[in-house]
Amino acid sequence: MAYMLRSWDHVPASLKIAIEGEVVMDNIQDLPKAVCLLFGLAYAMHLNYPISMKFTFQFIQQVFLELGHVELKPKLQTLKNQFAM
Repeated sequence: MAYMLRSWDHVPASLKIAIEGEVVMDNIQDLPKAVCLLFGLAYAMHLNYPISMKFTFQFIQQVFLELGHVELKPKLQTLKNQFAM
């Protein structure tokens, strides 16, 4: 899971990626890079998405990163169309 540390001015100071409570990467400077690294680690280590965030991760994977299934489920296709507007 990615955790973001914030300073008082609400600018991210740094980002960390923790897997099963252990920090595996830190000092990541921006959120997009942290998300891509998180997906790469999950893929490389054959990790399942956390149950509470399964659909969020699937949405990011299939819509934003365009990985996985070519055919989107109707709900995902609707959300993708709304983002394209």
